[in-house]
Amino acid sequence: MLLGAAYFVAGKAGLFLATGNASVSAVWPPTGIAIAALVLGGAELWPAVFVGAFFVNLTTTWDLSSTLGIASGNTMEGLVGAYLAVRYASGKRALERPQTVLAFALLSGFLASTIAATVGTTSLWLAHLARPADLLRTWVPYWLGDSIGAIEVGGLLLAVAPLRSTSRPAFSTPGRPEVAALGLITVSTALLVFARSPGSVLGGYPLVFLVLPPIVWAAFRFGPAGAAVSTSVVSVVAIAATVSGLGPFATLPTSVSLLALRVFIGSLALTALLVAADVAEHDRVEGELNHARKELQLMLRERTVQLDEARSFANVGQWTFDVASRKTVWTEEMYRIFGYGEERFSVVLSRALEHVHPDDQEPFLTELRAAMRSTDPRNHVAKENRYRLLLPGGERRTVVGKLQITGVEDGHAAKITGTVLDITERQRIEDELSRIREAGGSVPPSEQDFLLWAVPWMGKRKS
Repeated sequence: MLLGAAYFVAGKAGLFLATGNASVSAVWPPTGIAIAALVLGGAELWPAVFVGAFFVNLTTTWDLSSTLGIASGNTMEGLVGAYLAVRYASGKRALERPQTVLAFALLSGFLASTIAATVGTTSLWLAHLARPADLLRTWVPYWLGDSIGAIEVGGLLLAVAPLRSTSRPAFSTPGRPEVAALGLITVSTALLVFARSPGSVLGGYPLVFLVLPPIVWAAFRFGPAGAAVSTSVVSVVAIAATVSGLGPFATLPTSVSLLALRVFIGSLALTALLVAADVAEHDRVEGELNHARKELQLMLRERTVQLDEARSFANVGQWTFDVASRKTVWTEEMYRIFGYGEERFSVVLSRALEHVHPDDQEPFLTELRAAMRSTDPRNHVAKENRYRLLLPGGERRTVVGKLQITGVEDGHAAKITGTVLDITERQRIEDELSRIREAGGSVPPSEQDFLLWAVPWMGKRKS
């Protein structure tokens, strides 16, 4: 019922601006209303479109045959336009991407409107309400009015419809001053361009493009809704002014002034919707990338924690040395192996070497220099060495270390990573077994293997 009433009111307003045939107007909002309603509410709403179109035309010509033909054409136009929008332009989301905006304009606007224009013009001719010589002059404004109505009004309704489903205002509180400023500038510019005598200094054609910057501003800042609303504001001001004989388009003959204006407004509407869709798509992609980046960062943190736990459980530490900056980075387990517990500090190679037994420092430095000077860093293989550590509290530990080149720049090592395994318990057992052998005792091989495997785990549980 509401759809039919809206169609009727909009149709009578459009026919009020008819300049040739009383049933044809270059300003025809009902097409946009019908297509948007059928996209948003479903094809089952078509009877309301038919009823609205029927009474609009019946109260204009009072001819039943032409009224039935025109109403049928308008209904088919709405159904086909809605189907094409859903099938090829993402339906309710037609304004979210430039490709779908263009598909909506071409298919639901320009293509679907040929149905109503052809059926309607034929019905008027058969009812002797249009002369054969005037068929083309009847068809063109019929088609143009429906096409631009679909783009402008249909785009407006599809753009503002999602705002009703959100729980928050369309524009947040901090944005309201900008909305007010944009609205004031848009209206003022439209009045400046269109509400002036055609013969005045500012009545020339070049000034019509002054309305473009506010519309583009609205498209960039407020998306499809801002673009559609600002275009509609300019359209209303321009139509009212042109009908009153004001503005640049009023200089044209009456039969073509509204046609030329509607072409201009249609171009503005399509341009604004394309800009808004492009900006919206860019923002959407950027948001998806930010979300993916956050997910990856979270996953990386989780994997890092898991890796640190695994290294701690296995008594494995890792360090990274940047050749250019000479900076060294330790993992958490490295600090524990070197006896620093919860203490953290910027690692310097010379400070780390202070905890390596003097006899073991040179083998380590030899391996590091060999890696740094390697002429084939990608295939460089370092030896695995044992090192004795002298911890700050006087404790001694034994570790196995091996380094590898993990970054190469200009054919030379840029980053070197080392892995350190704490084998203190294992070394203690090996020393104990050696002492027993030297004392003339013996340990069965099976027990040796068990001790070498079990003691480090026992020590790990105690810690």
